Amino acid sequence: MELRVQLKICEGCGCLWYRPETQQTVYCQQCKTRLREFPMPHTRKRRGRPSREILPQIWAVAEAAGGLL
Repeated sequence: MELRVQLKICEGCGCLWYRPETQQTVYCQQCKTRLREFPMPHTRKRRGRPSREILPQIWAVAEAAGGLL
């Protein structure tokens, strides 16, 4: 049986660890369990003022007198 691994640097604490080539994780096991307590980015609410609703812009072309612009 052959297991291919990559030597990675944890983006949380900076330690070196081996990651199987089939995984795409960026944190070591300790940081992964520590960061599990935090909310995921898509579930967390944004602080501050709510963003303004962007109104669609309507471009009207007015016909100039005599066809000159």
